[in-house]
Amino acid sequence: MKETVIRALFMWLILFIMLQPIFTYIDYLLDLQVKANTSYLAQKAATEGIVTSSLKNEVVHNLEALGFSPSSISVTGSTEAVQNREARIDVYIRVPRIPMFPYFFGTAKQPEEYYGHGSVMSEYVE
Repeated sequence: MKETVIRALFMWLILFIMLQPIFTYIDYLLDLQVKANTSYLAQKAATEGIVTSSLKNEVVHNLEALGFSPSSISVTGSTEAVQNREARIDVYIRVPRIPMFPYFFGTAKQPEEYYGHGSVMSEYVE
C-alpha cells in the first residue's frame, strides 16, 4: 500500500514536469500574439493618423478570440488628436497574464501582464 501511494504522488510530480514546457510554450505564443497585434495596430494607425475606436475594437476582438476577457484588455495610443505626416504615434496594449502554471520552479517573479509597445511615424495627409 505504501508503494502505491508513493507511486501515485510521484506520478503527479512527473505530470507537472511534463506539462511545464507545454504551458511555457502556450504562454510564449500568447505573448507573441499581443506583440503581433500591437504591430498590426501601429501599422493601421499610421495611415489613420490616430488610434481610432474601430481599430481598438478590432484588436480587442482579435485578442478575445484567443481567450482574453475584453474588459481586461487595455489598448491606448499616445495621442488623442490626428497626427500629420512624420509625427510619432505610440501604441500600447496591456493584457493580464492567464495563470496557467501549476507550480513555478524558479525564483524570479513572473510578469503579471502581457505588454506590447509599438511606435510608427504617421502617414496621414489631409
